[in-house]
Amino acid sequence: MRGIPSVEADAQLVGRERELASLREVFERPHGPCVVVLGGSPGIGKTSLWEAGIAAARERGFQELTARASSAEAELSFATLTDLLDGVELGSLESLPAPQRRALEVALLRAEPAGQPPSSRAIALGFLNVVRSLSRGGSVLIAVDDVQWLDSASRAVLAFAMRRLESEPVVFLLATRPGDLADLERASTARATRIDVGPLSLGAIRLLLSERLGLSLPRHALRRLVDSTVGNPLFALEVGRSLRADGLPGAGEELPVPDRVEELLEVRVAALSPRVRRLLLAVALTSDLRVSRLPPSIKFDAVEDAVEAGVLVIDGDRMRASHPLFAAAARKRSTARQRRELHIELVEMAADEQLRARHLALAASVPDRDVAQRVAGAASTAAARGARHLAVELGEHALRLTPASCAERVERLLELASYLETAGELQRVTDVLTAELAAIPPGPYRARAWLLLAEGAHIEHVDAYRAHLERALEQAQDDPVLRALVVAKMSSAVIAVERIA
Repeated sequence: MRGIPSVEADAQLVGRERELASLREVFERPHGPCVVVLGGSPGIGKTSLWEAGIAAARERGFQELTARASSAEAELSFATLTDLLDGVELGSLESLPAPQRRALEVALLRAEPAGQPPSSRAIALGFLNVVRSLSRGGSVLIAVDDVQWLDSASRAVLAFAMRRLESEPVVFLLATRPGDLADLERASTARATRIDVGPLSLGAIRLLLSERLGLSLPRHALRRLVDSTVGNPLFALEVGRSLRADGLPGAGEELPVPDRVEELLEVRVAALSPRVRRLLLAVALTSDLRVSRLPPSIKFDAVEDAVEAGVLVIDGDRMRASHPLFAAAARKRSTARQRRELHIELVEMAADEQLRARHLALAASVPDRDVAQRVAGAASTAAARGARHLAVELGEHALRLTPASCAERVERLLELASYLETAGELQRVTDVLTAELAAIPPGPYRARAWLLLAEGAHIEHVDAYRAHLERALEQAQDDPVLRALVVAKMSSAVIAVERIA
């Protein structure tokens, strides 16, 4: 069996002396909180510098909290936070208050939810105090790659911590595409260092092609390649591979360079064997694919071939595309049927019931009562642990998969509206319910709908709020619990009017 190189095997950097010097300076000087942003276009080399920054911090004894955000998990609440705190034993942090520890454990799927869902504030405070506790034992690095794919719940937690760290020796190392970090940069009151990762020079591209591909080009051809790829190293390597395979173009002919790097990578992915493309598609559909637990249709030979082709990297037991654009290209070239088939296989690979239910839902193209019931249960569990956006996504799937004739459909509709309200998506609460209000049976169901509509984005005045509650009260006459809830809300509306007056 051929050996598989680890992530460190491709860690050499070419032509980045200035950026590396800036990174080392950050980790060598005494500091309180500090934010380092590596910004640049896709394929420009941000991830390699991000990994170099982690290595520099490790050499200086930093404690590491690291995560690679993924497009496959951008909608999964607390996905990045879970990775950052992987390996941190919350129970050993004596200074972490019990309510915050409990909130984090539920959010991170380390404890079963019970009672009310953990509040966003308790989760964010818990993370902040974990970081403070770790910083008492030495400097801490919080490193996130591909911040553009950071899930919104984790993003809010990071922003919360950034605003409140004062003198703690904590460095945030964030790699992202241009224009994506405005909210986090505004949140941070710490010293900020922005490292713009720009094009490589002609000499650096020459060295890169030589070291990675064993390719030496005449100067005129090298100049054309650098100009055509705008010094983007990933783009240059892909064009170099084409030239190595097909030879240099003739005099007066153009280099085979598409307008965008994404187009070139799509051509590269199309040329891979079907089994390697399927493996890349699996990586695109889940960021937690393991060498030790491959889907049944993917054999280990495909892993070896993908690594040898330079499109896959092994990091411990986990696999990831050598660049997210390879995974994106595999997904773009796949059919809906291929994706559904893989989602079915990934059901048993997923780490928890909510992810299993998500794969099951994505594999289903027509209503299915049993699948809908399982997905609805997972949505309820996600809501109970404070994973608001995941609850919304699963709630949408549960409603989509519930046959129109099923009695549970109205309940699924109201559950989805409730998840949307909790997630702060008030316009969608209005849109979802007004479209189906007439089909909701009179009585408690319609009362609940009017209650939820009272919180919708279309409500701008207290009078409109009370009018919706009065409609809810009319429908709740035979349900004393629901009636009491409506009366309590009406009383709150009266108090609000009195305060304004």
